[in-house]
Amino acid sequence: MPGEQTPRYAPQTPPAKRARKKKDPDVPEPEKRGAIFKKACPKNILERVDRVISQRFFMIDRRREGSELREEFSVLGSTGNVYTVSIDRKPSCNCPDASKGNHCKHILFIFLKVLQVPQNSTHWYQKGLLTSELAEIFRDAPPAPGSVATARIREAYAKATGKAPATSSQEDASAGGKKRRIPVEGDDCPVCYEGMHGSPQSKLAFCEECGNALHKECFQQWARSKPNPTCVFCRAKWVTPGASGASGSASTSEGYVNLGGVAGVSPVRDISTYYQGPRRGQRYYGYQDYGDDFAY
Repeated sequence: MPGEQTPRYAPQTPPAKRARKKKDPDVPEPEKRGAIFKKACPKNILERVDRVISQRFFMIDRRREGSELREEFSVLGSTGNVYTVSIDRKPSCNCPDASKGNHCKHILFIFLKVLQVPQNSTHWYQKGLLTSELAEIFRDAPPAPGSVATARIREAYAKATGKAPATSSQEDASAGGKKRRIPVEGDDCPVCYEGMHGSPQSKLAFCEECGNALHKECFQQWARSKPNPTCVFCRAKWVTPGASGASGSASTSEGYVNLGGVAGVSPVRDISTYYQGPRRGQRYYGYQDYGDDFAY
């Protein structure tokens, strides 16, 4: 209306900007995982666990520098090929299945049987691990056989400290006067990591130095992978005639060292437990041959 003055509004002050928090140089940055964390084990990895349980694998060598949170393993696969598995922040294997980005059965064999990571843990199916998780895995893993004191050393220590029992039900005297440590419940073979309790002695090989046992078949494969076989436990030179008289030789297959010929392992893959349905994006019209894509 005429004569009315237009009201004036006081200018609004812009909202104050939040001051950025300054990073404390004394507080370390949180470690980043090398892959997305999986809350539950994926189905495709569970299928590979079934293969670890149903098939037999052999750990024929392992390498670790001191207390480094990294260890390499040589694994004799189900077709005789020897693969290298590395357990570190990004577990890996040089087999064809792992080269496609899969968490292969050789990695799972090392996690579940060699390092004995509990199946209720979330560590063994992660593609990326934190330093704290690796430390936990190596801390809780059973000691490598070669790092365990021999029975002779343990017995001498027990006698020196007055802890030696009068008799031992776990040891039997062999023909040569050496003592054999007969496997008891819970004792696993240091090569295939299957139980040895109850196995007949004719199926076992005993070290003449430390008296420890392992499957005879497993020792033969351990010995054939090395020019100068030694005891898996105490690393003493193995002089059993059967170890040096084995026939056969190593060969190459698909670019890998293959011990199938000398180990009595068929080079033909058993795909009876593998998925035979359609691939993503394909229709299924009955049986399809997928070759070796899912066989590693």
